[in-house]
Amino acid sequence: MTHELNVILLVIAGSALLLGLVSKFLKRVGLPDAVTLLLLGVALGPVGLGWLNPESWGKPMMILEQVARLALAIGLMDIALRLPKNYVFSHWRGLALVLGVGMPFMWLSSSALVGGLLGLSAGTALLIGAVVTPTDPVVASAMVSGPVAEKTLPTHLRRIILAESGANDGLAYMFVLGAAFLITLPSGESLTAHVLGMIVGDVMFALLLGGVIGYLAGFALRKAECKDLMDLHSVLMFSTALALSTLALVKLLGSDGILAVFVAGLAFDQQVGVYERREEEHVIGGFDRFFTGPIFILVGLMLPWSEWAALGWSGVGLAVGVLLLRRLPLLLLLRGTSRELPSRLDGAFSGWFGPIGVAAVYYAALAHHKTHLPDVWPVVSLLVVASVFVHGLTAVPFSHLYLYLYHRLESSKQ
Repeated sequence: MTHELNVILLVIAGSALLLGLVSKFLKRVGLPDAVTLLLLGVALGPVGLGWLNPESWGKPMMILEQVARLALAIGLMDIALRLPKNYVFSHWRGLALVLGVGMPFMWLSSSALVGGLLGLSAGTALLIGAVVTPTDPVVASAMVSGPVAEKTLPTHLRRIILAESGANDGLAYMFVLGAAFLITLPSGESLTAHVLGMIVGDVMFALLLGGVIGYLAGFALRKAECKDLMDLHSVLMFSTALALSTLALVKLLGSDGILAVFVAGLAFDQQVGVYERREEEHVIGGFDRFFTGPIFILVGLMLPWSEWAALGWSGVGLAVGVLLLRRLPLLLLLRGTSRELPSRLDGAFSGWFGPIGVAAVYYAALAHHKTHLPDVWPVVSLLVVASVFVHGLTAVPFSHLYLYLYHRLESSKQ
């Protein structure tokens, strides 16, 4: 195990070094870190060189859950600091629309595809559909940031994709646990009572606690700076420490730590000044890249190749169906209903780029922990890999296509 630990450390740190050296080049050519790291995991895993085998580590799904949880927390804090200070409050109508209508649609459409194409039970299909409902903040952030996205995509489109991916990761907790209750609840117990208890006791409590923690942390940072109590290094690591401490504290209190981290980031953002905000954004962005490396490598190591083969063409059809029908039809219908999606072009781009990634990995591991259903990880991992490759590799060309079509539409109006 000591040998494997050193190999893991070398792989994670070495990949971070190499990707950092060519980060601008990779963004220009449209090769996301997630794709590279997934392939690296496959190459080092049991089907490749065989240097790393998660099955020998004891409980790989538990390890996967905790690594994904940390990566998700850092990614959500990164998004909270990227958004303008009052974005959630000034754009609440558009955000409420894509969350309130979009999340149930993505859940039910994905569940219908899983049940119809794979023939799984309604409960299992609803659980898998809930797991792949949230759009991933890590992959989405990589798609709408960097020189190419900033030159080709309008600000309103990049921000709504970021805000949605940040908010729906925590809210997906309700869908996943609700579906898990449906499967595991003993006969005679009220599903409604459990779901209402989860909404009030977990989700609402997480919103409140995350807001309080973030506000107090920002207030304390401002006061400490005013009294010259902090050095620069302490200021720069503050948001990372806030993300991890919020995640741990809220989880210890029995609530949804993922949702609380995003809310804490938004509340913290209301308190800090422009300079601190910019510095924290740069630091948390660096931590985000380092923390997401292990999760994609780990997913590459744990891909269930034999279970995928057993799915056959039904698995291929499911991947295609989910990528095309999970959210694209709805976002096309919603275009023009809010200033965040003013045109059909905006609806099409936002509808296509709803990646499935780290959030789905975390909820798949959580669902496995809650239900022990054998079908969850094979199906979810297939959809994660399909999304990471297809969405990741189409981000740059589709961004250029967006700009080209936008200019054509504008010229046709004149």
